[in-house]
Amino acid sequence: MILAIPDWQGRVSPVFDVAEQVLLIDLDREDHGRRWEGHGRRRMESLKTTAPHERAQRLAELGIDVLVCGAISWPLEALLTANGIRVIPLICGEVGEVVRAFCDGALEKERFAMPGCRRKKRHARNRCRRGGDGSIIEETP
Repeated sequence: MILAIPDWQGRVSPVFDVAEQVLLIDLDREDHGRRWEGHGRRRMESLKTTAPHERAQRLAELGIDVLVCGAISWPLEALLTANGIRVIPLICGEVGEVVRAFCDGALEKERFAMPGCRRKKRHARNRCRRGGDGSIIEETP
């Protein structure tokens, strides 16, 4: 499985649509990503375009299975999903901690939720976005 996380100074990039690079982590079955920091198991890829269809196509070409990211536009998320990429949005934190939480099945913890975005376990995923006045608007699809 290849996990992708947009990286900005060692943290999950806050907005995937404009992230300049993505960290690819090969999570094999033997170590479940525990040793993700070495041995050729990770590499950084540049994302040179912000065009949603080109960005989705690039991630599909890279063989990404799962994208863990911060905010993402709904059209880009739909394109990624249509390309067979599972998207886990609204995540923030240090990349290493996020990878470990993903491997441990603990990304649902509040500490990884973007500020202003609540997530409910075992319910429909809450989506949040900013309104025209900058206020947080939460919606459930």
